[in-house]
Amino acid sequence: RARRARPRSETARMIGFVGLSHLGIVSSIATASKGHDGVVGFDPNGELCADLARGKFPIFEKGLSELLRDSSPRIQFTSDPDALKNCGVIYISLDIATDDENRGSLDAFYSLFDIAAAHASAGAILVVLSQLQPGTTRRLLAKMARELKLFYQVETLIFGNAVERALPPERFIVGWADPAQPL
Repeated sequence: RARRARPRSETARMIGFVGLSHLGIVSSIATASKGHDGVVGFDPNGELCADLARGKFPIFEKGLSELLRDSSPRIQFTSDPDALKNCGVIYISLDIATDDENRGSLDAFYSLFDIAAAHASAGAILVVLSQLQPGTTRRLLAKMARELKLFYQVETLIFGNAVERALPPERFIVGWADPAQPL
């Protein structure tokens, strides 16, 4: 006798990416290409979102255009943060620009994080994919006002080879603030 699978909520199946820089663009399209039914790529820049929806990229990565063409029914690019309410997992995926002394400004990251946290459904999982200075995720935990879970995933993309690295990742390195709880 076959067991009936529990229906998964629509929210649980959606995956969001907040910040459509190189990291967010490649990661969101690679995720959609793996067959996920709903991927949301959010960025406050509406023009960027419209360009991405048309297949016009501000970056070049070998194979990215073909990957988007094949997965376009499963991904939407939007500047409407309300689309994040439908995501059970939201990646903050902004590349952090650094200056000549390798110092990064996190102002844009914090702004995007605040948008994601404000629009995420209760119980959603936020995953920081951006490369941040040590201690930043502890500050993010202190800022979170609602019951959200926060994880950090080390990204290993390489410019010029990002699609290949995103499709079959070499490894996953994930951290969480509570070592007593299983990942």
